[in-house]
Amino acid sequence: MRGKRTRWTSGIIMLALTLSITPASANDTLAGIIDEPAASVGVSEKDRQKQVKKEQKALEKESRNKVKNRAEKGERLAQVVIGNDFAAEAQQLTFAPIAANAALSDALKWFTIAAKRGYPGALSLDTAGVSFYPLRVVRNK
Repeated sequence: MRGKRTRWTSGIIMLALTLSITPASANDTLAGIIDEPAASVGVSEKDRQKQVKKEQKALEKESRNKVKNRAEKGERLAQVVIGNDFAAEAQQLTFAPIAANAALSDALKWFTIAAKRGYPGALSLDTAGVSFYPLRVVRNK
């Protein structure tokens, strides 16, 4: 009896781990190239970086609501685009440091989610060629 319970428990743990590291493409999401396992992409690193930049530019042209929905579903590149929007907004609010830093906080939140969203074998944001908007803290003068 004890051996069956141990196997059953270990099976549930393995299932939970598998479900927690599935790519966004398995969750009915329009996944980008950085949401696919690096081995399955089948292109050179340079070509992959070009594709990532192209996808990022396309996402930047979409409406913020569409991109936010995709980001909430787990698409990493959409999460970066939302973070870039907040970082750009923060730089426009330099006259209001509290509001600017709140926007920077939101930007960092989305960047962190995108960075942590990866799973074993996923491309890192840095090696994929993702462009980040610079983050600059706004201080009172």
